[in-house]
Amino acid sequence: MPRALAWFSVGTGVLAAVLSGHLITAMAAGGPVAVPDVPAYLGIAQWVGGDGLAPESIPFQPGYGLLLAPLVALSGVSLLSVQGEAVHQLALIVNSLAAAAAVFVAGRLGMILSRRWWVAGAAALIAAVHPSLSSASRIAWPETLLGLAVLGVATAVAVTTQRGTAAWRIWGSAGMLATLAVSLHARMVVLVVALVVTAAVCRIGRRAWIALGGGLLIGATATIMALLLTDTWPGARLSEAAQLDRGLEPIATVSGQLLALGAGTVGLGLIGLIVGIGSAFDVFARAPARNPDELIDGDAPAATTAVAPDPQGHSGQRQRGGPNAGLHRGDPHAFAALFLALGAVGAVLVGGWTLTGSDRADAVLYGRYLDPWAVPLAIVALCWLATRSAKQRRVLGVLAVSAAVPLVACAVVVGAAGSYDAAPRRIMTLSFSPAWVWLDERLSLVAVAALGVTLVGVLAAAAVVRWGGVDRDHLAAPPQESAPSSKPPRRYLASGAAMALVAAAVGLGAAATVLNHRHLADVGAVARNQATAAHAVADAADLANLDCLGHDRTSVPDYALWLYRLEVPEIAHERISLNAGSTSCSELVIADDDLGQRCTNARRLVDEPAASWALWHLPGRMCIGL
Repeated sequence: MPRALAWFSVGTGVLAAVLSGHLITAMAAGGPVAVPDVPAYLGIAQWVGGDGLAPESIPFQPGYGLLLAPLVALSGVSLLSVQGEAVHQLALIVNSLAAAAAVFVAGRLGMILSRRWWVAGAAALIAAVHPSLSSASRIAWPETLLGLAVLGVATAVAVTTQRGTAAWRIWGSAGMLATLAVSLHARMVVLVVALVVTAAVCRIGRRAWIALGGGLLIGATATIMALLLTDTWPGARLSEAAQLDRGLEPIATVSGQLLALGAGTVGLGLIGLIVGIGSAFDVFARAPARNPDELIDGDAPAATTAVAPDPQGHSGQRQRGGPNAGLHRGDPHAFAALFLALGAVGAVLVGGWTLTGSDRADAVLYGRYLDPWAVPLAIVALCWLATRSAKQRRVLGVLAVSAAVPLVACAVVVGAAGSYDAAPRRIMTLSFSPAWVWLDERLSLVAVAALGVTLVGVLAAAAVVRWGGVDRDHLAAPPQESAPSSKPPRRYLASGAAMALVAAAVGLGAAATVLNHRHLADVGAVARNQATAAHAVADAADLANLDCLGHDRTSVPDYALWLYRLEVPEIAHERISLNAGSTSCSELVIADDDLGQRCTNARRLVDEPAASWALWHLPGRMCIGL
């Protein structure tokens, strides 16, 4: 009990520190990250929860904006002259709460899967500093919520397989959460598929299927209604993704994602993925044929015999009788690993297909799409290491595959590096940002560094299993030493290797978090000083009934329109082409600093301090050339 109380106290302190740190960062944050995603998500919140106009042609899912809309409405943001920074802070506060909740859920998942306090504590620490949560929360997009959703559904799967049919209602909650995640990002459809397949493998009862179907129906209905309400059905992206002329490029993008997963977790995420794939083979191989006389509702005892996966990795043990007999009650680690592996493989394939066609370096060594699975898979790996030893079969095979995959992936990425010569976006590579910074964003060197970090983690894992696994906090008594020896007991060596592996993962995550927050603070400061003319536009909207602002598409980047729209959402924002003789929707225009040299009637009103464009007055709404 004292040890449990100590771990609980430490966990509570970590949770409080994480929440406080995120909230302080949210309140002190500058402007939004200047990518199209962020203003688009916030624009939906302003439209539904404030007095903003309906956004047009948004290629992003609406769930995140709809989640923020009630906060926008209750906070009275629409009463401000410019709204962008306030809406942005509300989004970061929501992300902060989600990141703190993810730390708690990660610890809970680690405890369920391993029944060890040290695994639960390590899981919470990794979740507290891993950039998929600790850094993504500083960006007003749904990635933090996606990580929480994956953790939540994985925990639900673990609980239901642990408790059996007694927890059939939890399947409904898991189904609803998985489908609602699709409204946050379209790639989360793999979460739904993974959940349904896992439920089928678990052989859940009739009531559990009804609960799962009801949850899926409720979540799908809400998601479809959100898409219809906001007219954000990703038709264009689906049409583009349906093209089959991708060549061999998806091989490089798939390899890069796997390498990024291993590097960002010091090998733990990749080991967890291999363990999950192995669990899939084990579960399918051990699944007995269903007895047609078996009661599948779980309402009454069924005199059946089934082979349940053994938490220690042996060939299985016979379980007889009772309402919970059968595969639907077994090893929660096996089924949670199966669920996470199915989802991660699906995300890798989706990302490998959709990331093709870009020449940015981060498009091949891409971390964002798999980041929501990084922490859960790392937890799976820790729980697997806690009870494995080199004497158990297939353990060395898992480690061998975990070493071979990054070797092959690195060779593919390095071979394809010459085709990706554009500068990377740091926000897409948050989990391994130290290497990108310290190696000057050179893709080949970053790939080699990723391989090295991953192999170090795999070697540390091999040391843990070679020395017999970590016995601390195990339900069984630790093994007795055969004879006195001057050497330290093997279990202490295994514990030391496990602690070093966890410390490396936490250290890398902490370093990446610090670098990421510095970078995001700089980006936010720049964004804040790229739309200062919004105050003048807002005054014109209030005093002169301005109802539209023109944006010259030939001289101003696309994201600038979204920055101005975020600050002044109550007027229309229209793209125009002054060089082609287009007529602006109003006499106020955002255009480059050289517009006065091209248009004799243009008069500069406000210059942007951190941008190459300005607010111009254009009498006649057309450019009159020299």
